[in-house]
Amino acid sequence: MRILHAVLSEGFYGSERYCAELAVAQANQGHTVQIVTLGQSSDCTQAMRGAVTESGDRLQLIALPRQLPAFLHRPFAYAVLARFRPQIVHTHLDPATRRIGRVAQRLGFGHVATLHLSFSAPEYGTCDGLVCIADWQAKTLPADFAGKVAVVRNWLPVSVAEALAKVDAEAIRALRRTWGADDQVFVFGSVGRLVSEKGMDLLIDAFRAAFPTRQEPVRLVIVGDGPLRSELSARAAGDPRIILAGAQREIAAFHRSFDTYVSAARFEPFGIAILEAMAAGCPLILSRSQGPIEFVTDPRARWVDVDDVAGLGKMLVEFAATRPSRAAYALDAFSRERAVAEVDNLYQRVLGRGERQPVSKKEA
Repeated sequence: MRILHAVLSEGFYGSERYCAELAVAQANQGHTVQIVTLGQSSDCTQAMRGAVTESGDRLQLIALPRQLPAFLHRPFAYAVLARFRPQIVHTHLDPATRRIGRVAQRLGFGHVATLHLSFSAPEYGTCDGLVCIADWQAKTLPADFAGKVAVVRNWLPVSVAEALAKVDAEAIRALRRTWGADDQVFVFGSVGRLVSEKGMDLLIDAFRAAFPTRQEPVRLVIVGDGPLRSELSARAAGDPRIILAGAQREIAAFHRSFDTYVSAARFEPFGIAILEAMAAGCPLILSRSQGPIEFVTDPRARWVDVDDVAGLGKMLVEFAATRPSRAAYALDAFSRERAVAEVDNLYQRVLGRGERQPVSKKEA
């Protein structure tokens, strides 16, 4: 099958990694795949290049010139699609769905979009197929949506799983030393874009309220970058126990070095960073946001209400006092192979071929 993925992002976060890993897996299965990104030097394109290199000739990267005005993105898409003639165009996030996906539909190519955030009729209403990453998204689709729909939960990124396996004790000690954290210091960690939806402001407020004397042996490490960085820096000012670590290309050592992972998200469609923390064995404190309450079923996870700073603070105090041990979570359901097969079945339905039945080992 000829598949074109499109994601027009500057940064490389969960949605962009999802696109890269899906494209790599499809290419490794023998499909011919292209990825359209934005800008030769963007973080997204740079990260995608590594994926292209590992997959040989079956996966090609096409960077839409950054200097090209947005109104010329569609003519660019026409040229790319007319040359490649994919059977499926799979878009990720709103800009690619608007500028690439609609052109694909006009040319008669099947258009599938992954709903990384919330459904918007102007963006996704005419798609031939939608991948929902959680049940709550599927439940919000309008009754008159005519496309095919599949709920395909995210997977544990292969690159993260491999990196976690390589983190040794010395790497953990070295990273914790940069935070002034020896074995007696309890480290809370969180990973995500510095935007309101992720609730990092709530987490900082809860931490400062929970440990007001600044003498308690605790740290809060927030990994990520975004438009609220200056605001969060001001919120944490004067408390050296709060570390804003910025964006990190490799975060496996961070997850291994956290004593507990915390998500205070106001809105979390899925929560891939939570899944990564589970793979690292982190005890969990989570807000009852959309995605996590569906896929985190382990009874050891502890929950607080969204926007409940007082409740979150009490939970931080409890964990610092009891120091829960690392956990082994059941993650077999979060494999990339499972997700790729489910996406392929959606493609078959969009193309009018029905659903492909899994091939048994005997048949293979």
